[in-house]
Amino acid sequence: MRSILVSIMALFFSIFLLLLGNGLLSTLLILRGVAEGFSDKFLGILTSAYFLGAFVATLIASKMIMRMGHIRCFTFCTALLGCCVLAYALFISPYAWLAIRFVTGFGIFAMYTVVESWLNGQTQDAYRSRVFSIYTLINLLAIAASQQLLLIDSASSYTLFIVASLLVTAAIMPISWTRLQQPHVNLNMPSMSIFKVFGAAPVAVTGCLVSGLLMGPFWGLTPLFVSDLGYTEKELAAFISLSILGGALIQYPVGRWSDRMDRRRVILFTFILASLLALAMALCAKYYTVERGLITVLSAMFCGLTFAIYPISVVHLVDRINKDHLVAGSSCLLMIYGLGSFIGPAIAGVILEFMGASALPAYYLIILTISSAVLIMQLIRSRIVERPEDHESHYVAMVRTSQNVLSLHPESEEVLNEPEERRDERHNSQ
Repeated sequence: MRSILVSIMALFFSIFLLLLGNGLLSTLLILRGVAEGFSDKFLGILTSAYFLGAFVATLIASKMIMRMGHIRCFTFCTALLGCCVLAYALFISPYAWLAIRFVTGFGIFAMYTVVESWLNGQTQDAYRSRVFSIYTLINLLAIAASQQLLLIDSASSYTLFIVASLLVTAAIMPISWTRLQQPHVNLNMPSMSIFKVFGAAPVAVTGCLVSGLLMGPFWGLTPLFVSDLGYTEKELAAFISLSILGGALIQYPVGRWSDRMDRRRVILFTFILASLLALAMALCAKYYTVERGLITVLSAMFCGLTFAIYPISVVHLVDRINKDHLVAGSSCLLMIYGLGSFIGPAIAGVILEFMGASALPAYYLIILTISSAVLIMQLIRSRIVERPEDHESHYVAMVRTSQNVLSLHPESEEVLNEPEERRDERHNSQ
């Protein structure tokens, strides 16, 4: 037992170092891109390239692990990422950065797959919920803490690139130190098409797509939004860190709310409330830029609502499908989220190019308004009223990394088989 716990802590430490370096790099690239005169449109496309690489990684990373093994695959990706981080500083060119950013996204999410499949293989059922919660917390804390590293030096120097490269490279040491046997990766799991997922839970599909459309630009373009408001690098670091931490705190009560009423309506209310917050942020960015404390509070509340959309969508799908298809169905939702993350930053970058600082929350407002209308139509067509007693699962805060984290979801070990009479009743109603 002790060796297992030590191994899990090593994996946690590796992912913390990885996210610390990658979180720093993501913000640093936007700041350096602005300093180099790169357009807002290009910086949006740059973020899309990152998520395109991530999408490719979700398709082939498991096969890489089967061929190379966990440690060698992790080592390969670490070396790849270490080279990428330094290459950004060496090749200050838009075309070079696009290619490097694609490779970076691929490498980061391949490393996610290694760590999460290893965690899943070593986690006993009794500790599954605890490990899942700790992993989610580590992700959020690492990304929030990484922003404070911006205070080390200016984005125009090479120092921060070196620091990011050191952190990413250091992530290999804890995972290489463990002597525990590497787990077997099972690729023969039940499959589920996107069309079947949509048929079972159309609101979950809409929620994940919208979550990607919102969070892709948030992770990639928030530094640009804050810089356009005139924030210093210290203020920018505080803004992003407080938005993430505040959002994490607000996410839990929103999720618990979804356990007490129809989850589809909770998602709709989340869309509406988030759109109102986006409107307030856009107005503040346009007319009250000096109210930085207010903008930060609005951003934290917005993050809390939007962070919750993806896990509520996943748990809504869990309520509607058989346990055997949990991982396969949730993987489809992850791919849909990835599609939104790829498209969103490119669209938001174009809007930023023409509208200035207020464009990012304005983009959020447009997406949420359209999505609310779509969701209302889905609810009207469904004609199904879901009561809290119908829920066979509970909300769990989660991160959107690789499909392997879905096997760690606490609900994956519980009996989620839907009673046949209720399943037939739903299908007949639709």
